[in-house]
Amino acid sequence: MKKAREAASFDTHELTCLIYGGEQTVQQRRVAFERVERALGTRDTSILPRCYGNMNRDEAYDEGLEVGRVTFEDGRHHNHDFFLESTPRGMIANASPFGLVRFLFEPAIQYCGNEEQKAKWLPLSRAGKILGTYCQTELGHGTFVRGLETTATFDQTADEFVIHSPTLSSTKFWPGGLGFSTTHTVVMARLMIGTNDHGPHLFIVQLRSTEDGMPLPGIKLGDVGLKMAYNGTDNGFACFELVRIPRSNMLMGHVTVSRDGAYSAIPGHAVLSYSTMLLGRVRIARITAFQLAQATTIAVRYSTVREQGVGPDSSGPNETRIISYRSQHFRLLTLVAKAYATLFASRKCDADHTKLRVQQESGEHSMLPYMHSLSAGMKAWATSDAADGAEDARKCCGGHGFLMISGLPEIVASITAAATFEGENYVLWQQVGRYLLKCVDALKAGQKLHPDMVYLNDGNGVSASCKAQRTQFLGRGVQLSIYRHRAQRLVFSVHAAVRSSSMAPPDAWNYHMMAIISAARAHIEYIALQAFVTQLENLPASTTPALQLALNRLCSLFALSNLINPRSVDVLSFVEDGHLSSPQLDMIREQVNELLDALLPDAIALTDAWDFTDASLCSALGMADGNVYENIMRWVEQLPINQKAWKENSGVYEPGWTDSVDPILKAKL
Repeated sequence: MKKAREAASFDTHELTCLIYGGEQTVQQRRVAFERVERALGTRDTSILPRCYGNMNRDEAYDEGLEVGRVTFEDGRHHNHDFFLESTPRGMIANASPFGLVRFLFEPAIQYCGNEEQKAKWLPLSRAGKILGTYCQTELGHGTFVRGLETTATFDQTADEFVIHSPTLSSTKFWPGGLGFSTTHTVVMARLMIGTNDHGPHLFIVQLRSTEDGMPLPGIKLGDVGLKMAYNGTDNGFACFELVRIPRSNMLMGHVTVSRDGAYSAIPGHAVLSYSTMLLGRVRIARITAFQLAQATTIAVRYSTVREQGVGPDSSGPNETRIISYRSQHFRLLTLVAKAYATLFASRKCDADHTKLRVQQESGEHSMLPYMHSLSAGMKAWATSDAADGAEDARKCCGGHGFLMISGLPEIVASITAAATFEGENYVLWQQVGRYLLKCVDALKAGQKLHPDMVYLNDGNGVSASCKAQRTQFLGRGVQLSIYRHRAQRLVFSVHAAVRSSSMAPPDAWNYHMMAIISAARAHIEYIALQAFVTQLENLPASTTPALQLALNRLCSLFALSNLINPRSVDVLSFVEDGHLSSPQLDMIREQVNELLDALLPDAIALTDAWDFTDASLCSALGMADGNVYENIMRWVEQLPINQKAWKENSGVYEPGWTDSVDPILKAKL
């Protein structure tokens, strides 16, 4: 690995600063991670991590509480937000029992509360006087928010709302920290005033006493049990039995219920109440980039050390590092490119979300439909591709990748979970598709679109067939035109199919659903490629030519490999109308192969640049020293099952031998 790092064409630290936004941030982040890892005792990676030592459900939660407390206090005491969105292991913040405090609880109050409510609740939360979570999902209802059953009935006489779970399926289910860790929550419940159902609204509800942790009367709380990942937190359930809260606990930034029960709301308030969920999607897309980068870092480091076979032509005296095989570094380098593409796309999402918030501060919400679509699509694209990519990275590590101590199963499972966080992905694709069809409707009506959507009406010279040859496919304009052409064609095609259908609109939508999802994905992939290109066009003036060249190659690999990768989703849509010919695909394959050859010496540097600590990767395969086999055996020898057998019975595992193995050996035939 040392030789691989020395062969890199650019300064790794320069790229690290680009990833994290500058030298100062990089240094502050490193100090924070070192401080937290020392406090948790995880910095010494020669010691088997506790999570690999037979922890039961309670012990996993206990460890999660410790990590959550240390990171929460470190951020508060040292005034940083490095663990606001993700844990020291790189998982989304709700992997911590206290992760939703700043991930969703405080944003819900900030975005949906009035000034008085923000002045009351936010200081309490930021000072750690209360600990909050966010209760939206129910046992029987998730992404379909309008179907939520929990009610908040206004009692005018008492000037209170009565929070109630009227059915088993209305039990709030899944919120992080809900089981045992948090004292307050923002509950989404149906607002009932008299016989009028005003739909889902947000309410602050105290769950537990801040003195002794006891659940308040009428509230039943508990843990939902073991999951594929995220077992350091207490994802929980809550049942409300006629729980009373003051009228002032309803978040009234966009809606108001007066003392006499009069209800008023600004236009579009229902969508505005989902602003917290929108922010969650933006953050998930960004964190997913780092998780995919973690998986590729482990797999690239392992593949640089692991030797197997004597080369593709079965010749030579020595075994070959597996990263030298085309199939291996094609898979890994394309995933590295996708991690960077996801990072840069998430930055575009961040920037647009900031613009929206500035708009909303002045009462302007026209950008909200676009931002809702963008965040939904980016979250769906990022999490689905990252989950598939992390799993493929795990497979690239062979049998060792199947070990929990590789760190990869936890990464794969945690990204997989994100596919359903803040909206199930196939539902989110449909939300993008609905917005795209409305854009075409608007175009046909002569209305203006958001600037990022104007491409639907502006072909920019894109012809029915691509004219590029050989190295011309490395041009950013050519790559963008290919993605733009596909997105335009699929959007207009599905619009025509749905709008001209003789079926009832819901039936037409369902009938053409897969085409709608294809169009939505094509649109988001075009936006993602645009974001990558924009990042390259706006690199700091001080960026060295070597790094510029490496990033340009990475962008081209991302754009072109999607066209010829057998694992690409819906790759047929690039060629089904003849926009690209078979000879052109062969030319693209040639360019991809040349890009792979050029980028292979930079593989370690491109992953090292993410600056993950050994403790954060928690992987015997992915430590920076490259001592894979030594690290595996060091951790394996510390496993409790081995220590028990070796120390107590000289290598015999009791009572397993006595109860099960010995009877088989000594059974009479």
